[in-house]
Amino acid sequence: MDQDFAWLAGFYRPLFLVCIGLWGWGLDLLVLARHRIDACLLLQIHPSDKHPYKAIFALSFTVSAVVLLNMAMYGELALTSEPSWLPLGAYLSAMVILFWPGQGLYRQERTRFIRLVRRVFSLNLFSTVYFADIIFADLLTSFSNVFGDLFLALCIIIPGKSSDDYHQLESNTENACYRDILVPFIISVPYIIRFRQCLSEYLESKCETKRHLFNAMKYASAFPVIILSAMQKKASLYIANADLIPPSRASDTNLFKLWMVAVFFNSMFSFWWDIAMDWSLIQVTYEHLTAKHASIGLHQHHQSATPMIRFRRHMHFSSTSVYFFAMMLDFVLRITWSLKLSSNMYFQQVAGSIFLLELLEVARRWLWIIFRLESEWVKRGTLPTSASEAAYVARRSSSPSAVNTNLPGTNDDIQLLDRPSKTLLTPIREEGPDDDTSFMVEKQPHHHPL
Repeated sequence: MDQDFAWLAGFYRPLFLVCIGLWGWGLDLLVLARHRIDACLLLQIHPSDKHPYKAIFALSFTVSAVVLLNMAMYGELALTSEPSWLPLGAYLSAMVILFWPGQGLYRQERTRFIRLVRRVFSLNLFSTVYFADIIFADLLTSFSNVFGDLFLALCIIIPGKSSDDYHQLESNTENACYRDILVPFIISVPYIIRFRQCLSEYLESKCETKRHLFNAMKYASAFPVIILSAMQKKASLYIANADLIPPSRASDTNLFKLWMVAVFFNSMFSFWWDIAMDWSLIQVTYEHLTAKHASIGLHQHHQSATPMIRFRRHMHFSSTSVYFFAMMLDFVLRITWSLKLSSNMYFQQVAGSIFLLELLEVARRWLWIIFRLESEWVKRGTLPTSASEAAYVARRSSSPSAVNTNLPGTNDDIQLLDRPSKTLLTPIREEGPDDDTSFMVEKQPHHHPL
């Protein structure tokens, strides 16, 4: 990358992508609202939020303005070869805006976010996993490499080093800041969170819903990709230094082959889960065919199950081509993101490639969220699944300015709910708009086909 913009790639890239992520979340809520999908109902947001995207856009604008102002000051006042505390100010400012516990600045949204983070990072294997927690944790997996970049940036920013030191940290063979261990671990944390959530859901179903175990296996399949990539990057750094010989040079070819197998399995498994489970677009059904066989003058009837792959019949969006385009885009970006988990690849040396791949994965995740919530919206059918949800739907339907909550007809080729019906879950407790009242939304019982 051109040296004039090296400081952007090193110091500000993680924070810049977080700002883009905030804007993308607000855009998702806006698109869903325009297509009459009530994200407030699905994510159990307070019913007074008829237009939740407005608050998200306001927070996004505030954080982005602070970060861009700091970047402009750094570009004008600082040199890449000299240390500067300006980037640290940008990170601290963004943290204060998002986690400040005081009044004002959309306190209700920030309080929900803090509560969500606390639930997601809980180590309690028997804790309740809400639908909003799953969406947020899946979002974190798309920012896994951004968190790794953030760790490297803070290793330089906090000691007050320069941008040149950042590039030396990425390219030298010394294990500065325990980089070789901590960076792969930090990248793995979002997948560990989702792995824990899947196990919690499995335990919550009284160990009956095997689907959660397969889902946990999907997230666990990312660990070999991350580990093998870190091993190959360490070897490539030794090779890049003419005076050093990698201790495991003889096994480089085997490492690459193992890495290729791990990438292929993770990419294909994740893509199939996206379209078949999360989006419920592809259904594998079995049609029983009866055949007659004559044997010694006797007619015997045999039933055979023939697997059939079907496309979901009930769609919320009017154009079917939108679903096919989303599947193709998800397939391509799934592959590129698996390669991004592998820091040893050549394309990582191309100028701007890291930022571009991380940006594409953030865009893919927002596309995934739209169709994930669309799938959940269709699954709900026309009948609310609890008394509190029925009252909530009635209140929002009676408001002329509210989003239309008339759900599409019941889909008979996908399951309506996502959890065992006998599961009893603790409701999410929300503050009222005046902080004097409480709003409780019962967690909807769910069950899955597996």
